[in-house]
Amino acid sequence: MAIYGAGSKWDGDEIKEDFFSNNNYVIGWDINDAQDLYSMISTIKTGDIIYLKANSPGSYDIRVKGIGIVKNSLLFEIFKKEIDLSSSRNNFELPVEWIHKDEFIISIPTSIGKLTNIRAATLYEEFLPFVQTEIIKRILLKLK
Repeated sequence: MAIYGAGSKWDGDEIKEDFFSNNNYVIGWDINDAQDLYSMISTIKTGDIIYLKANSPGSYDIRVKGIGIVKNSLLFEIFKKEIDLSSSRNNFELPVEWIHKDEFIISIPTSIGKLTNIRAATLYEEFLPFVQTEIIKRILLKLK
């Protein structure tokens, strides 16, 4: 299991409610402009965790806008729906069950989180144990 931070703003518009209502996550970039992101999202597995976030480069605070569990891999969805990969479709949907939809702030202690520039990216794997623990705590609270 891995934990991923993901953006939910497209051209300045917040679209987290679309993700919540459609039970999915979509990158939002054209595949020709973001081949690296599509390569990354294709590695996300069933059972992985995605949290929607907002963060400014260098900030120690992460505004978490939602947490979900991946229901199927992108590859599985492509085969299941028989998607024509030669089409002009650019936003493949990763199915996600959003279990935590309330916003909260994770404040990373300055003693452990000096390299927070990655958190302003569209999609990244979260490796900081402090943030991983906070995300897991919120999931467990929702499951009680």
